[in-house]
Amino acid sequence: MINVGVLGATGAVGQRFVQLLADHPWFTLTTLTASSRSAGRRYGDVVNWRLDAPFPDAVGDIVVQPTDPKSLGDCDLVFSALPAEVAGEIETACAREGLGVCTNASSHRMEADVPLVVPEVNPDHLGLIDQQRDRGSDGFIVTNP
Repeated sequence: MINVGVLGATGAVGQRFVQLLADHPWFTLTTLTASSRSAGRRYGDVVNWRLDAPFPDAVGDIVVQPTDPKSLGDCDLVFSALPAEVAGEIETACAREGLGVCTNASSHRMEADVPLVVPEVNPDHLGLIDQQRDRGSDGFIVTNP
């Protein structure tokens, strides 16, 4: 299993990531981050669940962490639902810390070595990750178009 986290877990996109990852056969959802007003509290207590899908009970007791790369110690990969205005700097810091980052934000879409991936269409673009690693980090950033 791959340990994963969700950045911006209390927002609508973050909730969708949580819902998709909660019982995923490849991933163990270990870390949820949000703003400072939610950090330190149980996810089930702070999230205003907006999805039609039922709330995944398995995540309710996870204590929300601040959205900081240092809070993601046991994660191998993070899914970012952060708004574009804050995503760029935080996601770059996560990649520098050696984390894989899959982001929904537009912050990195124009970077030449960041793959814009639609898995059914262009999975070969993941080869750009090797170019990112030439920057001196084991982490990477992948985004959607």
